[in-house]
Amino acid sequence: MAENVFENLLNFRDLGGRVTADGERIRPGLLFRSESVAYLSAADTSRLVDDFGLATVVDLRGAKEVTRNGRGPLEHQPVRYVSVPITDVTRGLDNIATFYVEMLTRRGPEVAGLLRALLEPGALPAVVHCEAGCDRTGVVAALILGLLGVPDGDIVADYDLTQEAFPAMNARWKDLFLARGYPAERFVEESWIERERAMESTIEAVRERWGGWAGWAEAHGLDADDLSRLRKLLLEA
Repeated sequence: MAENVFENLLNFRDLGGRVTADGERIRPGLLFRSESVAYLSAADTSRLVDDFGLATVVDLRGAKEVTRNGRGPLEHQPVRYVSVPITDVTRGLDNIATFYVEMLTRRGPEVAGLLRALLEPGALPAVVHCEAGCDRTGVVAALILGLLGVPDGDIVADYDLTQEAFPAMNARWKDLFLARGYPAERFVEESWIERERAMESTIEAVRERWGGWAGWAEAHGLDADDLSRLRKLLLEA
């Protein structure tokens, strides 16, 4: 993962710079993935708005998460807020990969709507986030990279970068846990072990169920024009 340029924001990265199987490069500076932006410092906010030119925040958290932790200082900036709550998908179905595929299945319409929001004029640059920027955000990032034609191995590599942020995120979550009055012995650290091979398994399942990422898009109402627009927006000419 590139050096973190933020004071309080973890697990943030640009999807730009990756290369598709056809040799086309994703434009840097247009689409970012992150943990929740609720934790931004004033300097972080300025960097996103003034330096990165952020236009849109896509929030995958549910209403309870937003109420508990807030939207953060970007709420008071001229940045469009798009709420796409990905909730009510049982994470512990069988394993993490099953959760990811169920998200694409049961929340497919919401995810497709998210993509349409990114296609709207002036929507970019945008950041997509959930709470940790790991599971829900990881699936959305994989979908977008897949639709752009990024090879499976590079999609997995982007997903795996989140592992580097886990120690710092666990430390923050523990502090928040204790600040809310819970006993330290009840805190359980998030582990990457259960996520090993999760994205590989998800990609395999998408291929089996829908014939690939484009098949998923077609099944959820995104047509060839939508995918062409996505490529024109995000790939270098």
